[in-house]
Amino acid sequence: MDPWKQHLNQYLVAVTQLFEADRAKLRFDRSTIAASDVAEQFFCEKKVEMQYLRGEIESEAKLAGTEAHEKLLEDTVQVKREEMWQKIYGKDPVLALETLFFAQVKDAVITGKPDSILFRDGYPLVIFEYKFSKNQNAYMTHHVQARTYGLLLESAGFNASYLHYAIVVADPKARLDKTLEKRVAAAIGKNGLKDAVLEIENAKIYLSRYQRVDAERDLDWAIKF
Repeated sequence: MDPWKQHLNQYLVAVTQLFEADRAKLRFDRSTIAASDVAEQFFCEKKVEMQYLRGEIESEAKLAGTEAHEKLLEDTVQVKREEMWQKIYGKDPVLALETLFFAQVKDAVITGKPDSILFRDGYPLVIFEYKFSKNQNAYMTHHVQARTYGLLLESAGFNASYLHYAIVVADPKARLDKTLEKRVAAAIGKNGLKDAVLEIENAKIYLSRYQRVDAERDLDWAIKF
């Protein structure tokens, strides 16, 4: 069996078992934990609590962020899971955008949909997270979210030996810039996969090596909530 088929079959069986298992509910009657919520807890636990209890409130900043992420999806092609997995294991680099993953990490089921992930030969190489703010700093919450995505991928059976994550903090006026992704990719390609803070027009890129120990520490703290 082709490696991509074997991995996909194992992943699908594992996901099916996750949702068939009779597991204890978490706080707020949750059965899963979103990677974005793990990150949000580091900013404000009360905000996460209110979202679970009363629903998420739409804000101008959130709507602008949604518009920006929709722009990043323009000109992309939606494919079936089987085709995507086959491309992930191909020789040519492929960018998987907003792909939903599930995996069990310790006693919790983690879910997440990274903005995009660069794969080649079955290896995830870079997780990309785009943030739009005039203050071009990458905060702790941003790193936590990206690291949790890394832990999610590794727990889903991907080899994270080469995995890095790139937090792209762009000026809000760049949210409709169709060249942003290409310029980010070009800057990382020139730098190589090593820790760096890269500056391009209207954005900063914080490139970091994924470390499982850091991601597990973040998650352990979040689960206690």
